[in-house]
Amino acid sequence: MASPSQGSGPMSDTEDGKVRSLKYGEMTWTDILDPTQTEMAMLERQYHFHPLDLESCLSERQLTKVEDHEDHFFISLHFPDQVDPGVIVSRQVSMFLGKDYLVTIHLSSFKTPSAIFQSCKDDEKQRIAFMKSPTYLAYRIIDKLVDGIFSILDDVQDSLDSIEAVVFDEKRSSAGAINSVRRQIAILRRIVYPMVLFLPDLTRTQKFGKEDLTIYFSDLDHKVGKVSRTIEDMKDTVEIYKDTDFVISSDRTNSVLSILTILFTLTIPATVISSIYGMNVPLPGGIVTGPLEFFGPYTSLLFIFAAMLIPAALMALYFKRVGWF
Repeated sequence: MASPSQGSGPMSDTEDGKVRSLKYGEMTWTDILDPTQTEMAMLERQYHFHPLDLESCLSERQLTKVEDHEDHFFISLHFPDQVDPGVIVSRQVSMFLGKDYLVTIHLSSFKTPSAIFQSCKDDEKQRIAFMKSPTYLAYRIIDKLVDGIFSILDDVQDSLDSIEAVVFDEKRSSAGAINSVRRQIAILRRIVYPMVLFLPDLTRTQKFGKEDLTIYFSDLDHKVGKVSRTIEDMKDTVEIYKDTDFVISSDRTNSVLSILTILFTLTIPATVISSIYGMNVPLPGGIVTGPLEFFGPYTSLLFIFAAMLIPAALMALYFKRVGWF
């Protein structure tokens, strides 16, 4: 086995590239991509991990846990991953941490853990910096994944800023953009909240290392706490925007309905009179009784228009007086 001063030891990969191993000093890092029952059976034969923990690595249930099995720890954490603009999904990263080994299990579509492994494999300085001990390596991986959350939060904040620029515009609705951001924040809250509860348990993994990593795990807890508080602030902000957009949209709708109601009301006299004079009954000024001719041949028409317009004008004056428009 190679010593730390000699750089990396032997490295191996399976033919399909799903299981990759990297040795440095006395420790081994095994990274498994897109796990199946075959890889879990291999781990059970080689390390005798508990079948329930191996099953959790394949489960679609998003469970966060840190379990102490005396000779090793089983860690299952979930991190947000932005697959497309505005689309956030949860990615599970499982770890088996022992005295001289670390096994990481995740989907190949989650690029960050794979990039860390490849960096350590290709760069000796990275191996020296990361692979001091299984506990320290696990901390560095989790720390990198937590740092990645901040870039996602920056994108969500940009979306909030763009909403703020238009949410107070009475002529535009921001409901679609607000609902999209609310969904992203809800996903982030669901992922981050369990991390706040379970990450403090990682300090117990120090029993497999010689160095004191308390300050490192404390810093990690601080970062996750900051992420959680930022998400809560974003939630409060987007709720304010939602309420604002609802109030403005309601006010805009009420204004439109008020205008339509007033217009409809003003046409009622004309509708009633035109309906009466459209009936086949004898009425003053009609064809059967003879037209009115006080003011010439259009006297009947003038009387009908006056009967239509005068009530409408009186109603308009009343509406203006009571402040309806």
